[in-house]
Amino acid sequence: MANNYLDFFRALCAIPHGSGNTAGVSDYCEAFAKRRGLRCIREACGNILIFKDGTGAPDAEPVILQGHLDMVCAARPGKRIDFLTEGLTLRQSGDFLLADGTSLGGDDGIAVAYALAILDSDTLVHPPLEVVFTVDEETGMNGAMALDTAPLRGRMLINVDSEEEGTLLTSCAGGARADLTWRGERAAVSDTAALRVTLSGFLGGHSGTEIDKSRQNAILVLAKLLAACGVRRLASIGGGTADNAIPSVAAAVLPGGAAPADRLRKAFDAMKPAFLPAEQAAVLTEEPATVTDAFTEDATKNLLDFLCGVPDGVIAMSADVPDLVQTSLNLGILKTDGETVTSSHALRSSVDAEKAALIGRLTDHAARYGANCSTHSAYPAWEFRPHSRLRDAFCAAYADLYGKELRLSAIHAGLECGIFCGKVPGLDCVSMGPDIFDIHSPDERLSLPSAERTYRLLCAVLKTLAG
Repeated sequence: MANNYLDFFRALCAIPHGSGNTAGVSDYCEAFAKRRGLRCIREACGNILIFKDGTGAPDAEPVILQGHLDMVCAARPGKRIDFLTEGLTLRQSGDFLLADGTSLGGDDGIAVAYALAILDSDTLVHPPLEVVFTVDEETGMNGAMALDTAPLRGRMLINVDSEEEGTLLTSCAGGARADLTWRGERAAVSDTAALRVTLSGFLGGHSGTEIDKSRQNAILVLAKLLAACGVRRLASIGGGTADNAIPSVAAAVLPGGAAPADRLRKAFDAMKPAFLPAEQAAVLTEEPATVTDAFTEDATKNLLDFLCGVPDGVIAMSADVPDLVQTSLNLGILKTDGETVTSSHALRSSVDAEKAALIGRLTDHAARYGANCSTHSAYPAWEFRPHSRLRDAFCAAYADLYGKELRLSAIHAGLECGIFCGKVPGLDCVSMGPDIFDIHSPDERLSLPSAERTYRLLCAVLKTLAG
């Protein structure tokens, strides 16, 4: 079996492809198709569609293989990398593939690599393939929303955007993005000496799959720390890299030199017993800074109260599916720009009414502190399908290959399957993938044995569907 997917994965990792910066990987995939004489469509937004004739029965139904081109870019404190212009440095540790000090982009580079390897093979048996690579999934599924599905004949879709081998996803939550914009009065400071305080060493992670793991949100920890220490003026506060990633680092600049440093350290030490054992290594660091102005005392108190009280984390658990989060909220990015502080949040829910209620709750909270709430990038839930040829094919192939049952599950994370189902009536979808741990964080790692087993499963299913 051709298994050169790792070669394709490494090639993709060498190309910068954070959300909003995917032109390079779109170029790569388009050039791949042209070199092999495969029909290719490149949409204005950067989505890539590649078509290949089947090698099985001539009347086999087409199958859509789908993944996204962008990745969440996260780096360890002190790691110097420009994600806009630099690729990743990969390394292997035992059975795992990692990136050096950054997220790996296995979410969702492995989907692209698998599909390219299948398209590249002259020996694999498969039905007609319609491969769809979308852009900017991580920032609102923008590519899937913009996709023109008219060229697609397939009514079965395999989404390779899951991170647990042996589990086949059959439904997922819907969601939306919300941005809260707060404004406060600033005034000159009498002493330009200031202190930059940074919290780092938290686990971070995916705000869907990790939201119920009690991982600390560095932005909220910092806001509560500043409030507990009675910080009277604040020049800036910020943190996070993506609204759908739990922030692992946050920083604030406090006017007035190093006076509050001792209080901050003592208060942070008092907070740490409530952290997970794996987050006991989180640290507070200080360094000198300079400022010319800062939020007034009233504005600072209002801002810290606003941040400390914002809804976050698990909002509701499912009453029907054990241990499944039903509704959640994640404050993923906080930025200060002059008089404006903007917070970006990822909302998820498998119940539309709860999603609407959560938006209302955020709106009310913002209004209480003179802020505004705007929402965008809403996407639908993917509902369970009672009868699925695709699901049956995966279950049979998994049992045949590995002698055990494939686990069927729902997930509290947004997948593009919901958008595809909304665009293509009657679409039969599943989502699968290899073991990838700590996605959206610098600890992200791909299990190489799992990647191989999952690739074999995918190829076996395609052979079955080829008739």
